[in-house]
Amino acid sequence: MIEVETRRFLTHFAGPDPDPFSLDVVRERDGVSTPQVIHELIRALKSPAFLGSHKTVWLRNFSAFKAEGTARSKTADAKALRELAELIETGIPPGISLLMNGPGLDRRKRLATVCEQHGKLVFCSRPNLRSREWQRQMAALIERRAVDKGMTLPPDVRDYLVDIIGTDTNRIDGELEKLICYAGGPEQNITRADAEKICLGDGEEISWALSDALGKRDVAEALRIIGVLLRHHRDSAQGARSLLAQTARYYRELLQAKVFMATRKLGNPRSVQRELQALSQEEQRRYIEDGLAVVGMNSYRVRILAEQAAAYQGAELIEAVRVFRDAYLKCITSNVLERVALEEAIMRVNALPRRTARSGRSR
Repeated sequence: MIEVETRRFLTHFAGPDPDPFSLDVVRERDGVSTPQVIHELIRALKSPAFLGSHKTVWLRNFSAFKAEGTARSKTADAKALRELAELIETGIPPGISLLMNGPGLDRRKRLATVCEQHGKLVFCSRPNLRSREWQRQMAALIERRAVDKGMTLPPDVRDYLVDIIGTDTNRIDGELEKLICYAGGPEQNITRADAEKICLGDGEEISWALSDALGKRDVAEALRIIGVLLRHHRDSAQGARSLLAQTARYYRELLQAKVFMATRKLGNPRSVQRELQALSQEEQRRYIEDGLAVVGMNSYRVRILAEQAAAYQGAELIEAVRVFRDAYLKCITSNVLERVALEEAIMRVNALPRRTARSGRSR
């Protein structure tokens, strides 16, 4: 989404087809230090536009905003970023617009503060899988980009895209463009069947092949499917992280389906679909606010989840959510291989002692 927002501002400042004489692009390069890049940017901001026209200066994909430090930081990187903040605060010369994008800017520090005071500051953050709001947030992002492209997405198509994309915001534009091309234009009707034909990915695999194996507690088949998926992934580490996050979500959804059944006193998973369809909008809203996000999903999908949840005791699913949370955090905070963490978590969850509902003791 950073790239999308940047392109939006670039078009606003420099037009859809920028004149090279009115656009200065400054970027990091091998052998060029951060202070050198910042000083190159400052020189461009102080140089008038060619032939006196308006000029846009773009610091593109800058990765060292996090080096700003504090007001007392003495590193060369921090000093250079302070110089840039001082120039923005003093005032960029008339006829020149500054556009910067990149990760790591701290909203609490001076550079962000002066940018917000003298321009516009936009923060793009990826929804967090550990948040119960992440599906709503992704749905909102997809809807916004669809509107930008002149598309009208039916709710079931939007929800399907959330399912296969997960929190990978970088995939939103690509999947929407595929739908536009397939349908013959952004104004054409797009159906769930269209999306299922051309929008594929790890999300779909976890929803069906892998989740089916996990629902049967078939560890050998689950590990085989993981191997197949990762062999065809360009970045196996990223692919394993994606599968780990999506498997964690899958176990949360199993737990939510089981809680919904208990709340409604449903003895048969087949009754879940009918019960969901009978809910009023107000009832659905209350369940979602209470953390049962599955209530807002396709009712048939929730029925399948309820059937698969029957293979697990409630205590096992609670522990599974903890196991996958810890495995995901381990990948972030240590050097453990992502695939190892994923496979260990699957084996640990499915080796958990089965517990009886009455005594809570291992069988």
